[in-house]
Amino acid sequence: MAEANDLRVLAGRGLAALTPHPHRGDLIAAGAVPLALGVLLVNVRLDATWGTGVFLVLDALACALVLGMGLLAPLEGDRPRSYQQVLLLAGQILGFVALVRLAQVLGADSPLQTAGSRLWIFLVVAVGAAWIARTRRSAICVPVAALAGIAAVLAFVDWVFSPAGPGTVRWVLLGLAIVLVLAALARRDAQRRESVYLIDAAGAAILALGVTFVGAAVIAYTSLPDAALGFLGIPAGAPGGGWELVLLAAGLGLVAYAGVDREPGPAYIGTAVLLMFVLLAGIPSDGGASLWLWPLVLLLLGGVAVGAGLRPRQELPPEPPGARGADPPTEPLAGPGAGGPSGLWASSPPRGDEPA
Repeated sequence: MAEANDLRVLAGRGLAALTPHPHRGDLIAAGAVPLALGVLLVNVRLDATWGTGVFLVLDALACALVLGMGLLAPLEGDRPRSYQQVLLLAGQILGFVALVRLAQVLGADSPLQTAGSRLWIFLVVAVGAAWIARTRRSAICVPVAALAGIAAVLAFVDWVFSPAGPGTVRWVLLGLAIVLVLAALARRDAQRRESVYLIDAAGAAILALGVTFVGAAVIAYTSLPDAALGFLGIPAGAPGGGWELVLLAAGLGLVAYAGVDREPGPAYIGTAVLLMFVLLAGIPSDGGASLWLWPLVLLLLGGVAVGAGLRPRQELPPEPPGARGADPPTEPLAGPGAGGPSGLWASSPPRGDEPA
């Protein structure tokens, strides 16, 4: 019992030593960023020199230190302070690298190229980020959980079904984007910041969907042959009208959401999606370049909307005199000292069967 109590005391002292004091939080976060960058740089530069087990120990210790400080930092309000967000994000990045090293120790040569390894790595990241977002009320961890969840679902589809082409991936990305939008709308009133980040994640899924068509743009706008794309594993098929409509609707929706709620993140992602739409829809068809379909549709819709906004205005007729009467004068309510008792102490008037 004495030894167990001593261990508890030592553990409590260790946790207290790792708990950042609020007035030193900014300094600790400023030091945690270069520390995390240094660990990542060591992983990249000495990858062929050091053993995988050494990297696993190094990354795990760095993750425990940085992420532990972020989790132990006391909350001073409804949301974590900026230094706590920095510690949580840096710790999760180090945790992701440690999971990759763990997969290598378990026998995976290229964990991020193997569907099974990608599945459990991104699943752990998604669950951990979601737990941090819920327990620490860290909104910035919501997009981490959402993006890692998207990667985990794609890895699951690749691992179980092994789709031959990118068509399955595109449909999965579209379905995940719809789910994220519905989740964002459900949280819009209760958790506004989390809702915005879910919209950002949905926009990222749509942007990734557009990237799957980048091979067609490379062929259309460069002299790179089809065989080179096939050698690199990049699909060369051009998008159909339906996928172009998805990109256009999603981009316009993100920009409109940003304008209504005054959030810059969806605006940036929506602009990128619309630029992707222009890049892909601008590829000439097999019959040659023409104004059909999207150029004509967009020009007509834009012209009609601008014309409706610039149409001549009709002045409202003047308000008839006496339509709005003067407000009745206000009179103070009678109370104690103002003509007799009032309220609960006021006497009710006599009824017809009672003497006055």
